[in-house]
Amino acid sequence: MDSTATSRYKATLGRYLKPDVVDKVFAFFNRHETDLHITRARRSKWGDYRWPQHGCPRHVISVNGNLNPYLFLMVLLHEMAHLLTYQQYKGAVLPHGHEWQDNYRRLLAQYAEAGHFPQESLPALKRYTAQLPLYGPAGNEFEETLRRYDKDYDPLASLTLNELPIGSRFRLKSKPEMLFESLEKLRTRYRCIELHSGVPFLVAGRAQVVREN
Repeated sequence: MDSTATSRYKATLGRYLKPDVVDKVFAFFNRHETDLHITRARRSKWGDYRWPQHGCPRHVISVNGNLNPYLFLMVLLHEMAHLLTYQQYKGAVLPHGHEWQDNYRRLLAQYAEAGHFPQESLPALKRYTAQLPLYGPAGNEFEETLRRYDKDYDPLASLTLNELPIGSRFRLKSKPEMLFESLEKLRTRYRCIELHSGVPFLVAGRAQVVREN
């Protein structure tokens, strides 16, 4: 990559990440021949990874552009772990199996030890990465501490479904006209029912909600 392309790439990273982490992320992307795509907000996911394919010889990582710098880095590391896992196993393992978890755990630890995550998030991060399989509730807690750096964060209004007990009634902030009740926690989502229609839904645990009871 020539100096002009390098400068453009780093400038793009600098719009979404804290300055102290840009060089490290760029070095990873350059070493692994990776393109970064910044996307609009997606409700179904915050990022994804695509391995090299016919007509696209480079790795491709996409991340939602509306995330604060710490959440952006968390998602980026999640996708970088997919890249490393693909290089090691070429798709022969489960997408979020132990191999991916181990890579993600090591990346999170490396970036945390270098001071790239807020100090207040580290206890939850350590609990999350203490052993395999990764401890989901602590991962949710880690994510929630990073949400506090959203520009519009309101500690009274910014609840997520992960923070409510099963059986809670709630409205999605994105769809306030619908009233839900949570029935069962799955891995990262909850089985819920929309009370007006009786239609079942799967709702992401990270979804922002307003509690009704």
